[in-house]
Amino acid sequence: MEFYHLRSFVVVAQTGNLTLAAKQLYTTPPAVSAHIKALEEELQVPLFVRSSKGMTLTEKGELLLKKAQKTLDSAFDLVNTAASSQDEIIGTFRLGMNQKPAQLQIPRLIENLLISTPGITLQIQPVSSGKTIEAIRNEELDGGFIYGEIPSDLAAMKIKSQRITTIAPFGFVSNAPLETERWITMGYYCPFDIFLKSKLGREINAITSSDDDATRLELVKSGLGISFYELEDAQTHAQNNEITLLSELDFDAELYFVVAQNKASSPITKAVLQELSTLWNIN
Repeated sequence: MEFYHLRSFVVVAQTGNLTLAAKQLYTTPPAVSAHIKALEEELQVPLFVRSSKGMTLTEKGELLLKKAQKTLDSAFDLVNTAASSQDEIIGTFRLGMNQKPAQLQIPRLIENLLISTPGITLQIQPVSSGKTIEAIRNEELDGGFIYGEIPSDLAAMKIKSQRITTIAPFGFVSNAPLETERWITMGYYCPFDIFLKSKLGREINAITSSDDDATRLELVKSGLGISFYELEDAQTHAQNNEITLLSELDFDAELYFVVAQNKASSPITKAVLQELSTLWNIN
């Protein structure tokens, strides 16, 4: 079994598309397709269902994916432990992102990694704080940005203090107490919801929830209700007359980058943490 066959299998499973997988692997779609076919012949089992919409894992493929990822991780760990310099480190770091890329300096992080550790590829997923913690524990992510308390099984780096405000539909005017207004909450273990309930009580008028910032913004703009939002991004939308800002409940939330404690010393994780600390001037 060839190492690159396994890697092609994992990347195609993640992207669901031969062309996207080929771009990540710096090769061609026919080459990736050949790797998958060779692996299926060796294992004597179909791994994907092919269709005009892309590549979907078969039931057996789903079972083998995690084992393939663990095999790759072990192989990368062996190579990286033996590496004598940073530019010899290879592998993928799966990163959870809870704000827009520019706010987290993700473009600069990618550029810096390309220079310092070109063998590391970032695989980025937009995901909320609670889901990031769960995904790291389930080994679906290697690290990510979160708000709130840090669980004891995670290692954390403080990135910045983020001002959080309340956004309302454009032209919003109300003399009613904020707890009686219609709230679009964050849901799924979000520290913003915890703060909201501590300020207004548990009986707030929560009509729906979404852990996706863009979804909450659109619901507020449509006039459905009010919600918490990062002030920096909210100000841009307010200046464009899309929403109204309410400052009564403004608060500061600490933003952290977290990884699993037992993975913090791996070469790939250490390289990513080093670039983040340089990027954010963290000593």
